[in-house]
Order: sequence, then structure tokens, then C-alpha cells
Amino acid sequence: MKMNIKKYIVSLALVPMLMTSCSDSFLNEVNPNNQTPSTFWVNETNVMKGLSAAYNPIRRMSWGYYGGYEGILHYQMRADDMYPTRGEEAGIWETLAFTNTPNTGNGCWEYIYKGIQLANEFLYRAPNAEMDKAKLDQLLGEAYCLRGFWYFRVRTDFNEGVLRTLPQDADPEAHPLSTPEAILDQAIADLKEAKSRLPKTRPTDEAGRVTQGTAIALLGKAYLWKGDYAAAKAELETIMNGYGYDLMANYEDNFRDDTEFNQESVWEINFEAFGDSGDAWGSSTGDNAFMGNVIGHYFGPTLKGGAGTGLNQGGGWYKMHPSPFLVKQFIAEPRPSGSDSKWDKRLYTTCFFKYSDYNDTKADETFFDSFPFDSIYKYTVLPEGDDKYRIKSGMSPAYPDIEGKEGRFLMKKHTPWWNKAGCTMYSNNAGRITNYRIMRFAEVLFLHAEACLETGDNASAMRDINRIRVRAGLPEKQLGDKGAIMEELRNQKLLEFAGENVRWDDMIRWYGFDELKSIMQARKTDTKVWEPIWGSDGSGGQVITGYRFTGEIVDTQNFSNFQKKHMYFPIPQSEVDANLNLDQKTDWQ
Repeated sequence: MKMNIKKYIVSLALVPMLMTSCSDSFLNEVNPNNQTPSTFWVNETNVMKGLSAAYNPIRRMSWGYYGGYEGILHYQMRADDMYPTRGEEAGIWETLAFTNTPNTGNGCWEYIYKGIQLANEFLYRAPNAEMDKAKLDQLLGEAYCLRGFWYFRVRTDFNEGVLRTLPQDADPEAHPLSTPEAILDQAIADLKEAKSRLPKTRPTDEAGRVTQGTAIALLGKAYLWKGDYAAAKAELETIMNGYGYDLMANYEDNFRDDTEFNQESVWEINFEAFGDSGDAWGSSTGDNAFMGNVIGHYFGPTLKGGAGTGLNQGGGWYKMHPSPFLVKQFIAEPRPSGSDSKWDKRLYTTCFFKYSDYNDTKADETFFDSFPFDSIYKYTVLPEGDDKYRIKSGMSPAYPDIEGKEGRFLMKKHTPWWNKAGCTMYSNNAGRITNYRIMRFAEVLFLHAEACLETGDNASAMRDINRIRVRAGLPEKQLGDKGAIMEELRNQKLLEFAGENVRWDDMIRWYGFDELKSIMQARKTDTKVWEPIWGSDGSGGQVITGYRFTGEIVDTQNFSNFQKKHMYFPIPQSEVDANLNLDQKTDWQ
């Protein structure tokens, strides 16, 4: 069941949050109605509206064109699990190719600080309302959890940031940058407050709202970033026992709309076909805003040629490919003889491909409205289709040849491949309702395994990793050396979370700059170079009749220009210009 809180979210245009700047510029807004904090924060109904407003910026990762495209789900393609469609949207491509500047623009800063300011408003104003104090305390726990989540994102995305814990009218002074340590400590403090106030479980009609388990999982993750591995291990073990979390038997159940809020879900964004379905480009705010998402549209392939029942409404824009490195790692370890698939079960949820091309024991499938892989591949990535590989521009992902056959892979995860109406965001409500899982129990296992390794408990780390391996259809491994276990952890986490906005954060935490650059230059030398084949047009002229691979594989994501400053985003220059006390981060000056 989808969560109740949506009925408040759609009316956020009426919520008098009186939002002022958290970073002293873009949030300097005045609410359109005439209510003031003293007249609004008076009863439980309005407090619930205020809480819904605090949740809403999380949807910024997936709403409308500019939200879904400029949000963190796209910036994640700096990592080695994803391959960006080359040249898409100048501002985004500048960041992905490491030519960005503080003036490039970055939507993440805006939605993070809107989330912080809305949480600040709630924590400051809600205690003034006349309502049950026990219920209010729980709602405050939700706001603390949301603010802790946002400050953790400041630390992981920007490293440094502006630290505010009060609304601007209560704290009108402009604030300078705070250190990474101060930002992370604030996240930890907020998450500890949330842990002490939130319920362990929720009724079905509150699914999607944070719980004590959410706060503990995020707290453990924050402790890991802090390097306090003993504290991380203790927190994560708390929810590994007695909270009801476990891996789903079927990996794909974490990405479908009919298996939401399952035992693996620690926190997910709830989406539903609610409101104006024509609001494909909206912001999920307003009197009748649509509460669906557009993630499937961005990941979704082109669907043409007719198939099945004729219910198909269209394909997506296919902005994101699985990386050649990801595919190489998937096929590096075949499953044991007699298995029901040739490779790791997760590959079949992560990627579209034609199984029979590689003598797989698994029978070929069709997707969406009975589209075979060959049709999807042709119309999505080849020159005669939408050319998303960019062969016409002389390039394509360098997927490995397998048993003498060309590697052909497309991103499947995050697309509604079961929906006969396709993956378009237009006239396709059923393709826009899949929840986005922010955190899964699988991540808890990996975080716990890493904390165990860092505290000398190698056996427990290996047990965690083997739970992941067995679910993927791989045999258990028995490794005793810390370095070998850590390499296995890194590899399994790559395969588990491809395209889920986890990998880049891990890589900048695991590796220093020099090692990271070396690794990424090797893994991102992943583009085949093509040249046109010319032939006669029959009238004495020349036309391109095809393309041939030159044998050269190069880096077209510009990792040669990757500098230490690119590990984190710059502060948007507009923020620096608007705040006399705010200096740009040193490495971006």
C-alpha cells in the first residue's frame, strides 16, 4: 500500500514554511499566502503538512526532466559501474567529464539545502503546536532523521558545507563553510536523536516514512565514514538482529513495483499514479501534482517495431549504460555447472542481453510488451536507431567479446521491464510508480562486513559477503586474509549496487586520489573507436554505408583531466557570491 503522506505532499504549495536561506541565497523565498509561523504551526494537521514538506525534497532525485536528469542519479556515472551516453546535456557532461567549474550548476546543492531548511523549520516550529506530545516526539524524530540524511549527503557530495540548525529568521547571520568533520558530526548527532525517537516498525499506511531501523542504518554508515569502525559495527549489528530485515530470495524484487516495502527495504521513496498524470515535467509540488517518477524513462531503452499486445506507449531516453568494467566483472565468475543461468543472477536484473548469444542455460526472454532483445538493441543504440552508443560519432562502449561473440548489453535495472505500456513517462502511469530504494539491507551487510574487517573480525565479514554471494547464485568463498576479503567486498558491492548511487561514494572513501585516478583511468579506458565505411551513392558521390571498429580503445570520459578537487562537487558560485562569509572551497578557487 502506498503511504498516506502523499495526500499532504500534493498540497505543499499551501504550506507556509516561510522558507529562508539555509545557504543564504536560493532558499530566500517568501511563501505566497499570508499565514505566519505563529498562525500555521498550531495543530496536528498543519504539523503533518510541515513534515510532508520536509520529506518532499528527497523526490528531487527523480521528478521531472531537470530533477531526474540533473539529480544525483546522473552524477553517479563518474564511477566505474556506469557508462554515460556521451555528450548528453552540456552541464551534466561537464561534471561527468571533469571540465566543470563552480559556475557549471549543480542541482544537488539546492535540493539538499531545501531539505535541511525544511527540517530546521519543522524542528524549530512544530513543538509550538497543540497536539499529543508523544506523537510530536516521534514526528520530531522523523525530521532529525531527514536532516541527518541531508547533512550526510553534504559530506559525501561536497565534503564541506554550510552548517545551519535553525531557520534563518532565528539565526540571521550568514554562515561560512564548515569542515567535513563538523558536517559529519552534525549528521551523526541528528541520527542519534532520530534513533531515540522513531518507532521500530510502522503500520502499512505509513510505509515510506523513516523508522528507527532507517536511522540506525544511516548512523552506522556515517560512523563508517568517520572511521569509527567499532561504533559502526555496533549500530549495524543492532538492526541485523531483531528488526526483521533480511535479503529477499529474489534479487529483482528490489526493483519491481509489486514487491515494494519488502524485508530488504530499509528506506524507499514512495511513488504512485496520483494527481495530474500529464504532469510529466513537474516538481511533485502543487495542488494536483503527479506523484509518480521518471526514473524508468531515463534508464529506459527505445521501444519500436511493434510487439505483443500493442499496449506499448513508448520507450525512454536511455541516458545511462552499464559500464564495460561492470560487465567484465559479472562474467568473470560463471556459476557452477548445472546452474539455471550461466552467470551471477544479478546480471539478469541489471542488464538486458540475449542469453543465447553466449550459450546460456537460461532461455531468452522478451521485455515490456514482448520486445525481443535484438529489437531493443537495434532501435536504442545502433546507428539505424537512436545511436545511443554514439557509433556515428566514432565511439561505443567496449563490452568484452564473449566466446567469440560481440558483447551486447543495455541497462535494465530501474526500468519497468514487466510493464506492457513501456517505459515512457508520457501516458504511462504504470511505468512511473516503482519506488526508489534509498537503502537496502544488502548495504547494511556490506557496511557491517567492512566494519568487521577494520576491527579484526574477518570471519564475520566473510559471513556477510557470503550471504550476498549465495543470493546471487554463487558458491561461498572462504578467505582469511584481510586484503583478499576487502577486494571481494569491493567487487561484490559493485555487482550488487550497479546504478544505485553507491559506487562513487565508496570509491572516494576507499582510495586516495592518486590510486583512484590510476584505477579509473584503467577502468574508464572503455570506448571503442569506429570509423565510417564509404561507398558509392550510385551518382558519382560517396555515402557512409556502415562503420568499422578500428581496434583502438580509449578513454572518452576525460579521466586524464580528473583532479583531486573532482572527488567532490564545488560550492555553486551563486551561493558564494550571495554570502559574504562564504568562501569557495580551497581546491576550487
